[in-house]
Amino acid sequence: MTPSFLIISTLLLGVLNLVTPFISREDSYIRSFLLLAVSSFFFVNILIIDWFFLAGVRASLSINIFANFSIGLHLEPLGLIFLTLLSFLWICALLYTIKYLVINSINNSSRFLFFINLSVLSGSIVALSSNLFTMFMFYEILTLSTAPLIGHNGGDKVMAGLYQYLKILMVSSLLLFLPAILIIYSKVSHGNFVPLGFIEQYFSKNQTIMLLLIFIFGISKVASYPLHQWLPAAMVAHYPISALLHAVVVVKTGLFCIYKILIYIFGLKYLQSIFTEFNWVILLPIITILYSSIKALQSDNIKKILAYSTINQLGIALVSALMFTSKSMVAATLHLCSHSFTKICLFYGMGSIYSLKKTNKVSDLIYTAQEMPKTSLIILLASLSLIGIPPFGGFISKFYIMLAAIEQNQILVVATLALSSILSALYLIKLLAFIYKPLPNDANKVNFIENILPFPILYSLVICSFGVILFYYIQMVIRKFFTFI
Repeated sequence: MTPSFLIISTLLLGVLNLVTPFISREDSYIRSFLLLAVSSFFFVNILIIDWFFLAGVRASLSINIFANFSIGLHLEPLGLIFLTLLSFLWICALLYTIKYLVINSINNSSRFLFFINLSVLSGSIVALSSNLFTMFMFYEILTLSTAPLIGHNGGDKVMAGLYQYLKILMVSSLLLFLPAILIIYSKVSHGNFVPLGFIEQYFSKNQTIMLLLIFIFGISKVASYPLHQWLPAAMVAHYPISALLHAVVVVKTGLFCIYKILIYIFGLKYLQSIFTEFNWVILLPIITILYSSIKALQSDNIKKILAYSTINQLGIALVSALMFTSKSMVAATLHLCSHSFTKICLFYGMGSIYSLKKTNKVSDLIYTAQEMPKTSLIILLASLSLIGIPPFGGFISKFYIMLAAIEQNQILVVATLALSSILSALYLIKLLAFIYKPLPNDANKVNFIENILPFPILYSLVICSFGVILFYYIQMVIRKFFTFI
């Protein structure tokens, strides 16, 4: 009963944090304290669940809706990895966002925080989902709960970006993701996630390939080309929401759904047997990787560069998963996690700069290192991680992807990763060159403006940077969970 109760308590804490934004006046101490306290209790609750799981305890909950469709939750390794990451980043997101709203004079902060919490809760239920129906329902709720955040400011440009966001995500999921689920339920009479998968017993190889492609493009939160345009379009949102989309919950939920479907619906061994002679499916994310790298190089807008770099890193994570081996899946999961820490540092760092300089142009980053040295240092560390420089998180996850590719003689994957790292270095060095441009000898002293930022903003950045720096130890814990798959 204890682990089942912990699943329920997780949901209750998540629901409780939907209420806390409205419990007191905007930017009050008590509201901030309650938001952070509830999210911290949520994280501790997840750690307790992790401890029970590693000790061998299992639990599940299910509520029948109609026919063979039910809302089901369970404890399984991949979901707990994602849930633990999500619950930790939730604390960092609230710590940063509460004061970002104040320093940027953003109205309706209670509504803003409510939808952030609803998005995290939706992602948490996706992480705990025990069947395709539950996954799909809360995948869609996640899309809808992030929409008010993207459109928070209003205006024609914002609404155009929001329309693009909703159009691609909703149409792809309703025309591809949902039909694939209905096909499985009609053929198999259930869509439960089971060890080693079950597709082989019910579908031919050609049918399996078709279903696989439908899932890859139907789950467009992974931003595969050509269904990637929603991500740059959504950059009309504030920086904390961009971080929510890129690092905390949205794109990571897309990757998680793909991973879980590959493992528990299709089965990695069956997929590997289908693509033994030539695994052409990896060409799809490789196209995405190369395309996004070129687009990032061509941009002078900070948000667009970060958006296309996310698309690039999602492609890397997906190409690893689509090699269909246990090692490549572990590497793909490590990259999901390392990219979360890396990209949240970049977005929060750039958000801090924007809060003081009110610019999104690369050329306006000049002398930032003198004005904001701590923030600039964290951006530097995160950039090195994104490129794949040791000993940071991005290097560790890319290294394991390389090993998995070499084991399968996937020279194309190795070459693509190497080229991607070079191109990433080029557009990130462009950012860093302006940030760290030295003062001319005849220049007046640059103002030190970093102290204007509220201390929770810098604290959040520092905490997230530990994930980048200490990722070697984090990946050791992640690997423990994979021993149970």
